[in-house]
Amino acid sequence: MNTFYPWHRDLLQRLTRQRDEDKLPNTLALTTPPGWGHRQLLRDIAGMLLQTPLPDNETEFAHPDFRWVEPDGAEIKIADIRRVTEFAVQTAQIAPRKVVAIYDAHLLNRAAANALLKTLEEPPPNTHLLLATPFWSRLMPTVRSRAQRYSQRPDHTAARSWLEQQGVSVSDIDYATAGYAPLNALETAGTASLEKWLASLPRIDLAAALEQAQSAGVMAWLDQWYRRLLAHLSDTPIAGIQAEATAVLSFTDSLLSARRQIDTSNSANQRLLLEALIVRWLALSRRSGA
Repeated sequence: MNTFYPWHRDLLQRLTRQRDEDKLPNTLALTTPPGWGHRQLLRDIAGMLLQTPLPDNETEFAHPDFRWVEPDGAEIKIADIRRVTEFAVQTAQIAPRKVVAIYDAHLLNRAAANALLKTLEEPPPNTHLLLATPFWSRLMPTVRSRAQRYSQRPDHTAARSWLEQQGVSVSDIDYATAGYAPLNALETAGTASLEKWLASLPRIDLAAALEQAQSAGVMAWLDQWYRRLLAHLSDTPIAGIQAEATAVLSFTDSLLSARRQIDTSNSANQRLLLEALIVRWLALSRRSGA
């Protein structure tokens, strides 16, 4: 059964009104902050346009008037967009309109983005292209200029209430470490706390530390770690770290570099990158006298 996030309600209602008034643009860019459910928002709006709900396994949803596109590894490739182009010129068969949903559209590679431009410039009638991304600025400027942006703004009251309904209670520091994002907080609720993990590093072996981080998802773990470092540099120190700000900032640069490699390359070795960060963190801790 599909999940519904209450903070999406207002935007969904707005777009539904525009659909009913026949005022929707052909190309919509749906943006949310990371961790606020842009996949679910894309799924809900696509279903609203098709006037049939999408299942959770949208990649396997067989509907003649719908195409779902998402990255293959670290990018969306030109072959995917060529199939979109072929589909866009067809006639709708059973739905009121044709819909193309592109998830993580910021990962369109240059060739794919350029191939999409012609469809964006001359959209076929009765066809809507939905581009969902939490990183609007990473879309090519030529793509951004041809899409009307609809932004989902954070609603922390609704988010914290929803988390409580899911049986998840997070402290203020844990919510901050989750990027003030409810889905990040939910994802990490059943895993080891980053705070406890950092405190345990000098006492557990490297394999155990890696296993805990990987079980939470390396990208999510690196995001939490980065945000916790920002809080450390601000006003909430990490226990046992008295290193100077320049040393912490240097480590933060290394963490961001590792994250970037994982995010942009299918060949990046997540385990080795994380292992190098742990070793460097332990060295930083020892220099702090921990």
